[in-house]
Amino acid sequence: GDRLAVRPEYTAAIMRAYLEHGMMNLPQPVMLYSYGQTFRHDKPQRGRWRQFRQFNMEILGTEKSIADALIIRTLITILEEFGFTDLIVDINSMGDRETRPLFIKELTNYYKKHLEHLCKDCHERIKTNPLRLLDCKQEQCQPYKEQAPSSLSFLASDARSHFKEVLQYLEEMGIPYRVNNSLVRGQSYYTRTVFEVIKVDTDESGKEKEITITGGGRYDNLAK
Repeated sequence: GDRLAVRPEYTAAIMRAYLEHGMMNLPQPVMLYSYGQTFRHDKPQRGRWRQFRQFNMEILGTEKSIADALIIRTLITILEEFGFTDLIVDINSMGDRETRPLFIKELTNYYKKHLEHLCKDCHERIKTNPLRLLDCKQEQCQPYKEQAPSSLSFLASDARSHFKEVLQYLEEMGIPYRVNNSLVRGQSYYTRTVFEVIKVDTDESGKEKEITITGGGRYDNLAK
């Protein structure tokens, strides 16, 4: 009969600490890292565990696009020093709070037309969190995901410039990337940049496979 709360991730708790301890009064940006055990109750993806260790990095207090690129550069450096090779960054922009509702409405209308062909989970996602439709891994949903509206088409000029700058920084730093229109990440608090670092590998049959090593994004509105 006990009621337990186990830590699912770090970002919300880090933001809470930033606000409660007055870190907004420190010289900005504030750079923090965290490490420890985290837990997930829902069915984990292939290769994931319900209990796992997670390492996080946060840059708080700046809107500059260099912050997004710096996080990605640091993650790539850590992984390469650990021995990872053939890494590529999947990246997308989710836009701002003003433009997101327009994109979600268009996305929902698109998927409603194909509802009879979608998996059971997507029938729930369209009601609760339509952005997660783009995160579906079920084979039957892939053709519809590929033809779905892109969040990049709905970006306001500021968000478009921000995304372009992030990509330019990655190019200058020699980090290979792909713009992935279906990348949304699991948390609904993300704004603008979202990314995943992918390890490209081949299996015994020589078929190429991809494994997501890490990921993250910008969350400008979470403090509010």
